[in-house]
Amino acid sequence: MGHRSPLAHAPRPTTRTRRGICVNSTVKAVSGPVVLATDASVGVDRVASGYLSTTGHTGLRAHLYPPYLARPRARVVVTELRAVHWGLKAVLAAHSGRPVEVRVDSIEALKYLHVWQRGGNRMPEGYSTHLRSQGRTPTLVQLQMVAEYTPHLTFVHEKAHVGNPLNEAADSLAKLGLRCVRGQVAGSELPRLVPLWATGALAEYRRAA
Repeated sequence: MGHRSPLAHAPRPTTRTRRGICVNSTVKAVSGPVVLATDASVGVDRVASGYLSTTGHTGLRAHLYPPYLARPRARVVVTELRAVHWGLKAVLAAHSGRPVEVRVDSIEALKYLHVWQRGGNRMPEGYSTHLRSQGRTPTLVQLQMVAEYTPHLTFVHEKAHVGNPLNEAADSLAKLGLRCVRGQVAGSELPRLVPLWATGALAEYRRAA
């Protein structure tokens, strides 16, 4: 994968927009410490997140952006943090108790994660902490609790677009999700593309280790 995004080989555009998509997959893991990379891609009215872990867990989510969740200028950091939530949810469910290093390329998102680890509860500007439909706890409130109460979590900054295979894959997956909900990529292609790109990125990560 390197510096070139696999989006260069994405399917031809379609014309159907979608309200939301969610794809989670598992591919062959890389031995060694657990490292999770996450990223986000944000449009005018849609957002997307992607993640890839050395445990082989990978996925993307994209959807219309409800305006009540945060003010427009905060939607980037909210989506970055949501990417961390979904990635950690998959990894911790399968590897509870193992140390996990989470790499994010958003310094603003990293600040919130560190505040939450220290017991703070500050949220991005305008983000509502009221219960969602059917009594669901807001995503960032769930992540706040995970950050505070899960031992052996480390949150570090990963500089974007410097060729790190995990970060590049998370970035590409988020962009793929955004293109799908815009109607530029067929949703039927995602179950094939997500594990394909994840496998390629982990193979490159393995070679570079």
